[in-house]
Amino acid sequence: MSYQHGNLPVPTRIAAHVSRIFGVTATAGLMASLGFPAAAQETQPIPKVEITGSSIKRLNAETALPVQLITRADIEKSGVTTVAELLSKVSANTAALTDGASFSDIAGQRGFNGANLRGIGVSSTLVLLNGRRLANFASPGGNAGVDLNAIPSAALERVEVLKDGASAIYGTDAIGGVINFITRRNYEGADASVYYADTEHGGARKATATLSGGIGNLATDRYNLLAVLDYQDTSSLRSSQRSWIGSAYQPDINLDSGSSNTFPANVRRTRANGTSATGPRLNPSAPACNPPATVYAPDSFVGPAACMYDYMQDTELFPESKRASLLTRGQFALDNDTTLYGELLVNETSTTYRISALTVSGEIYPLAGQYYPHALISDNKTPLVVNMRLTEGGPRTNEIDAKATRMVVGLKGVVQGWDYDMALNHSVNEVDDKYIDGYVRTSLFDAAFASGIINPFGPSGPEGQAQLAAAKINDPARHSRGTTDSFDVKATRDLFPMAGGNAAIAVGAEYRREKMSFRPSALLQAGEIRGEGEATPFSGGRNVKAVYTEVNLPVLASLEAQLALRHDRYNDVGSTTNPKVGIRWNPIRQVVVRGSYGTGFRAPSLADLYGPVRLGQANGIYNDPLGCIQVGAIDNTENPDYCGLQPDKLRGGSASLRPEESKQFSLGLVVEPYRDFTTTLDYWRIKKTDVIVSPEGSYFTDPVRNAAFIIRGEPDPELPGIPGPILSIDSRLRNIGALETSGVDLGVDWRLPATAVGKFAFSLNGTYVFDYKTRESNDGPDISALGVYTNDQIVQRWRHTVSLDYERGPLNLTLQQTYLSGYRDQNLLADGSVHRVDSYSLLDLTGGYQISPGLRLRAGIRNLLDKNPPRSNQLFSFSVGYDPSYTDPRGRQFYTALAYSFK
Repeated sequence: MSYQHGNLPVPTRIAAHVSRIFGVTATAGLMASLGFPAAAQETQPIPKVEITGSSIKRLNAETALPVQLITRADIEKSGVTTVAELLSKVSANTAALTDGASFSDIAGQRGFNGANLRGIGVSSTLVLLNGRRLANFASPGGNAGVDLNAIPSAALERVEVLKDGASAIYGTDAIGGVINFITRRNYEGADASVYYADTEHGGARKATATLSGGIGNLATDRYNLLAVLDYQDTSSLRSSQRSWIGSAYQPDINLDSGSSNTFPANVRRTRANGTSATGPRLNPSAPACNPPATVYAPDSFVGPAACMYDYMQDTELFPESKRASLLTRGQFALDNDTTLYGELLVNETSTTYRISALTVSGEIYPLAGQYYPHALISDNKTPLVVNMRLTEGGPRTNEIDAKATRMVVGLKGVVQGWDYDMALNHSVNEVDDKYIDGYVRTSLFDAAFASGIINPFGPSGPEGQAQLAAAKINDPARHSRGTTDSFDVKATRDLFPMAGGNAAIAVGAEYRREKMSFRPSALLQAGEIRGEGEATPFSGGRNVKAVYTEVNLPVLASLEAQLALRHDRYNDVGSTTNPKVGIRWNPIRQVVVRGSYGTGFRAPSLADLYGPVRLGQANGIYNDPLGCIQVGAIDNTENPDYCGLQPDKLRGGSASLRPEESKQFSLGLVVEPYRDFTTTLDYWRIKKTDVIVSPEGSYFTDPVRNAAFIIRGEPDPELPGIPGPILSIDSRLRNIGALETSGVDLGVDWRLPATAVGKFAFSLNGTYVFDYKTRESNDGPDISALGVYTNDQIVQRWRHTVSLDYERGPLNLTLQQTYLSGYRDQNLLADGSVHRVDSYSLLDLTGGYQISPGLRLRAGIRNLLDKNPPRSNQLFSFSVGYDPSYTDPRGRQFYTALAYSFK
């Protein structure tokens, strides 16, 4: 994954490399400034193409600044099969959303993978397919971004990662950068490939099959048709399949996130009014409990007479999924200057999530119930408050069916000296969240439980089993649909000669209509799915109109300026005008200096504005520092209502949200001392204001500052000086003060001279973050989140991917390391000291062999050293003991792939 030069003559190649990185429009002027012969010596004109970072067409070796190019060969060598896995190798992609972390959000993030350049939010990274938008993931509880699952990696020719904000060119929301996935074009022939991977310790098996074909040559036949069909099948990974999975109770790292909802159930006595609980938790099975999930942990928050549910022994780490995609593209030359083209993408992904059994909290079990534990509470004359796990109902199981469809019809060509491109784009994303097992209908279950026929302490009898079966549901609870319809037109041409070459201009306009709708099932709408609040349907839409212009001015042979201006008008949140200024200067032949400044404006998404407010549960399990008194090691038994909390959580959109605004600055240096060695260093700084967030963890780390968003019960007179217990938190989307981050990107591309034993090459892409801080109000203090688990994510100070390539004849090998530095964990240790999470480093070894002109074999080992994720006490993700947002729980994985090309 490095900057690619191509096989150009040496002088042209060096100039092309520099000009491509810096977005130069006048190659002749650049070559002259480097002391090389002018491009006029070429016998054939070099075609111009559009590269990410500029709307102005350029010579095909040029690009905007600063772009990381990932080629088809890079994708194959990495051994990845999804674009989410591919982007995990990009150091600028921080705190992305992955399959492992998607277990966290019970109704929004499931099934979603998102890119996050600079760690400033998925919604601030603009994802394009062939330079145009896709509809965002439709689930209203999720993130306002493109689901990477919708993009088939098998169809890609290359990926261009623009690490500089481009709001003035592509759209106001390109604050963190742009990722442009570019598919194959003008392809002739047919390819067939199969891929199989399995892990050393079982689980997460993957099989894929791909068929590709293209007919016609646009230049000679005046048409080309291309189709790529891809299918992937991945099995789940259960926690029981990994011996390194620790307990939810690990006192040595101050992790105490087990649940008091156990099976057999924990109970507490009721007060005189028969409703609220009092006294310690009791469990009839303690101390034996019911391992491996229900265990005895006397020093944890549950207390010495109770049990704890260790859900990490009874869940999945990686979901089961099936994915099928079809991408077709056609081009038809109407005449020498006009081409009609069309694209169709259909992607269907079905992902199954299984987590621990349903929690039943606060239910009252009657004194006359047939399973009342009289032997345990012989002196009690009142019903019991029960905290149980509905193990008899099976694991909570959701099936997420996501379908992405995108159709583009366009016309491009040349008229009156202008290169133009115009297209209609219709993009749809539909998501169905089906509750298929482990859930019950609230009214039926509550009635059965109140009658005493369901056993909280063991197997229920035939009557209780029948009532439980009758209460279970299989319900298509949530259906979401998002559409983006747009028409865009852009044109570019040379203007006039300048000292460094011809000035060039691009002008463009776009009209976009976005719509989103959410339809809950009748059960969900009525609040009849236990564990879920009531949900209301909604629909919303907006119109966006935009015009923009870009000018490239080669002021001198060694100095070029890029100026761009974009105006967007949203019919619901107002208008914005965003400039961008870029400079490229090469003072000497081997050095280029580049810099840019721009602004951005991200309107709240339709889900942000209109997402229905609902009551669910917090993602993590927390201790309230104002009431969960710690005595000695971890003795929280005095105040059980304040420890091991997973309170209700109010989530949803807010119509009062303000747009996010930003300023971006970058300054870079490229040094190419000789033909096969290039190094880049780019400084960047981004500041966002009115940042839209849905906080959770910060409410528990600083409950005093966030008191306005915490709903508490009445204080207990027996606990003087302690506020009432937390009943729920208000985590609806809101604007906070600001987010500011800066750092440098380092790139190295070194191809060593050929030797008798073969050719070697070395590449590196790394990101060092200087600061990452947030401010909850304009006059509030800065809160550093760099190298500290904060705001429900981690931004490591240093990330890199290093590759060493070897090639000899038909054989090539790649050894690749991905590294992320360690950081300060979310929670202090019991003695108040800091817990450090270790650095995380993975080695992958892959190889390919060209068996015959048409047949190629690839094989590899991912996570060569079988590295386990480092231990962490973070509490935001459903999986604890480690952080699933950036680590891979699969362990060592072997794969092989066979591809045959028919040409």
